[in-house]
Amino acid sequence: MNWLLKIVAILIILDGIVLLFRPDFLKKYIEIFTKGKGIYIAAIIKAALGAIFLFGASDKCSHQWVIIAFGILALAGTVFIIIIPQKARAMAEWFAARNNTTLRLFSIIYILVGALLVYSA
Repeated sequence: MNWLLKIVAILIILDGIVLLFRPDFLKKYIEIFTKGKGIYIAAIIKAALGAIFLFGASDKCSHQWVIIAFGILALAGTVFIIIIPQKARAMAEWFAARNNTTLRLFSIIYILVGALLVYSA
């Protein structure tokens, strides 16, 4: 399962790189996921990532607690989206309203989180 964690972490890094150069993609993602029932698709994706992190954290991981912490945060985010979808939509729309420089800064943080997950896995 350790390989699955590394694949997901590498995909996070690649997504961050794409968003670094094309922040308008993030605005399109948010538009798709905030319309209608799309917010629940985002919750399903977040729950799957949380499960992968929680069940994938093994003794082979160099920093198992980092993987577990991100798994717990992902599952907590899923619960938040399901319980208060209108607030989750508002937060996503606020995020999409930021300028491209701010979104690029967030994508750098996203890349660093992915790198931390690769290192920890």
